[in-house]
Amino acid sequence: MPTLKKQLPSVKDPREEIVAQGNDLIRHARFHLTALEQNIIYFCMSKVKPSDKDFMRQYFTVDEFCRVCGISTDDGTPGGITYRRIKKAVKSVSDKSAWVEYPDGAEELVRWFDTFKIQPKTGEMSVVLSQSIKPYLIGLIERAREGGEGYTQANLITYLALHSKYGKRLYEILKSYLYTSGTMEKIYRVQIIEYDIEELKTLLNADSYGRYQDLRRFVLEVAERDINEVSDISISYTPVKTGRKITGVRFIYQHKQASERMTAFSKAEKRLNRSQPKTKKGAV
Repeated sequence: MPTLKKQLPSVKDPREEIVAQGNDLIRHARFHLTALEQNIIYFCMSKVKPSDKDFMRQYFTVDEFCRVCGISTDDGTPGGITYRRIKKAVKSVSDKSAWVEYPDGAEELVRWFDTFKIQPKTGEMSVVLSQSIKPYLIGLIERAREGGEGYTQANLITYLALHSKYGKRLYEILKSYLYTSGTMEKIYRVQIIEYDIEELKTLLNADSYGRYQDLRRFVLEVAERDINEVSDISISYTPVKTGRKITGVRFIYQHKQASERMTAFSKAEKRLNRSQPKTKKGAV
């Protein structure tokens, strides 16, 4: 395996890297991933650059991944508990695929990784993302110009700081409908979007919650609190009734003002640093 120092450019703070995804993947994909599995994917996506013409092999270590993602390490050995947990999550992601459903009824099956290699003795990892998701991560500006659904950008730190898998998923879906250019009035405009209950459950991987009361308590309230605390958007929601039956959910949301975004960014940083091991006195 090539030496990591020769492969990895110096980055002031990897958490500030941008994750850019095609809106068609965000809005129409159906997948079942844990929060850790989502973080692995976001982490790898953040290493894809706008100028890339194809997926390059990415190199990093278990320690780097844990440090960036705010994951507390165990005894520091490559084969420790944290290493085994990440290895298990990587295999789970590799074994999974996702259907992307398009408005015209077409469906496309995509996978996340083509290859993923780990060196147990050193904790070094290398990955090549799957060619099936290449259209959703590379050439996004050109695709948007050609009349596609556009793309969404967000800082890696925001995705990582959202603890709930529901918060991560709802955040990227709602953000994909917000304007990021134009007049200030347009960018900060309040947006309203409504989902049928069953459609929302599918998008959020929350099909196990049959009653709305459970969906509200264990999914919507958790996601709302998570997003409002550490992301760059603020949201609220209300149930939609047909007669006496709750049949949908209406989300009201918008970009936060600059001062609110800075506060959220600071909270995100603190949340991720909370689980980091403290440096021993005198250590370099």
